[in-house]
Amino acid sequence: MTLLLLSLWLGLAWAQQDQSLVPVQPGFHPEQVEGPWHTVKLGATDPSVIEEGGSYLCSMSGIKLLEDGDLNITYFHRKDGKCVQEFYIGKKTNTPGRYTFEYEGKNFLTFVAVGDGFLIMDLEKRREAGALIVVELHGRTFLVNEVGQEAYRKHTLRRGIQPDNIVELSAHARCTSLGS
Repeated sequence: MTLLLLSLWLGLAWAQQDQSLVPVQPGFHPEQVEGPWHTVKLGATDPSVIEEGGSYLCSMSGIKLLEDGDLNITYFHRKDGKCVQEFYIGKKTNTPGRYTFEYEGKNFLTFVAVGDGFLIMDLEKRREAGALIVVELHGRTFLVNEVGQEAYRKHTLRRGIQPDNIVELSAHARCTSLGS
């Protein structure tokens, strides 16, 4: 009976996916992140997801705040050699700056840092092989100031992402419009 209760509790904990260890931007307001963005860097605990053909290799182009407080996030990614535009709805949670969305399962999205012209997003998905963590650095332009770069470096290290598991999206690797 004890084993049954323990497995039930672990199953519930897995389903809840406590994100309390991921810091949220203090005083977060979704209006801060609304508008156009450019993906500058992607880091992942599993580098295969951000390599060519990887399911998380993408370029964010913008965020729109919806009337209900959810976020419509636009990404471009390569599919069959062409850029494809997709929209994901970040469902707000009880924690300002933390959202959930569906992409190959349930993902948790946390706005870790929002600064002068940059933002850092932490995506986490639980899977049988363990947590997949992807940390994104975005800028209002393709250049992010030193403060944003350092905040990104510190957060990726805190999340166990080694520098070798970070890709900088160069102009030729970006997917920013349909067909290109």
